[in-house]
Amino acid sequence: MIDYKIAVIGDIHSNYVGLERCIEHALKQNPDEFLFLGDYISDCPYPQKTMKIVYEMDRDYKCRFIRGNREDYMLNHRKNPEERWTYSSASGNLLYTYENLTERDFQFFESLAINGYYEREGYQPFRYCHGSLVRSNEILEPNGENTIQIMKGLDVNLLISGHVHFQEEKVYDGKKILHPGSVGVPWYFDGRTQYMMLHGSKRGWEAEFFQLDYDVEKLVKDFETSGLNEKSLAWSKITIHTLRTGIDHNLACLTRAKELCKEAEGSVNWPDIPEKYWQQTLREFGIAD
Repeated sequence: MIDYKIAVIGDIHSNYVGLERCIEHALKQNPDEFLFLGDYISDCPYPQKTMKIVYEMDRDYKCRFIRGNREDYMLNHRKNPEERWTYSSASGNLLYTYENLTERDFQFFESLAINGYYEREGYQPFRYCHGSLVRSNEILEPNGENTIQIMKGLDVNLLISGHVHFQEEKVYDGKKILHPGSVGVPWYFDGRTQYMMLHGSKRGWEAEFFQLDYDVEKLVKDFETSGLNEKSLAWSKITIHTLRTGIDHNLACLTRAKELCKEAEGSVNWPDIPEKYWQQTLREFGIAD
């Protein structure tokens, strides 16, 4: 049986520069198709540039798409206009992204499921998702109790999952889970953009992981020219730090800013976290102001 290749692209987060690099690299290997695992947008500037590439890929190549939690955020916000997003460190990035999406983007997100089942004659079937098979924002951490239970009940021998921004292959009771890494805001490997090539044969599916250098500073410049720095404030600084280093502090910084707010004011109500607590958080984590 001839090796069948699927380029797996996950967690782009509007990083069109990293996406272009991964697609360029993948095409040189002549993949038979592409599998996109969601989180196409948010965190990085100019989401419209990423979506343009996504639509071109759908037009020119055989592709499968699912949606991630970031697309769900956008869809839910559209359905619930009373949800208040502001230009601030807490929600400015979400609002900026939302305002740069088009009707075509919303329709595309609506058309996507949060999981998929892959089958092809002569190859073992597998399932794929962004977070988990039932929730786009569920995190399947290594050896997490939920991960173990999901893998125990899996009806196939392979699950491919995004959402976590690192690359991993792990086996639970003979069933394999693969995390392809993040194209857009990758962890580890000094921030190099990541994707996975899946090789299929009669023996099953094997992963080949890639970490690629790309023009990070071109993307960082876009944070300024797009106005995103002014609209998402500390969140942009935290994201840029991850892009340059591969060290992620997003969740830890959010948690700390909320803690500082609660300690000083007695309560915290996202997204109303005063900027002074974000600035203190940046100092504590050593992220340049």
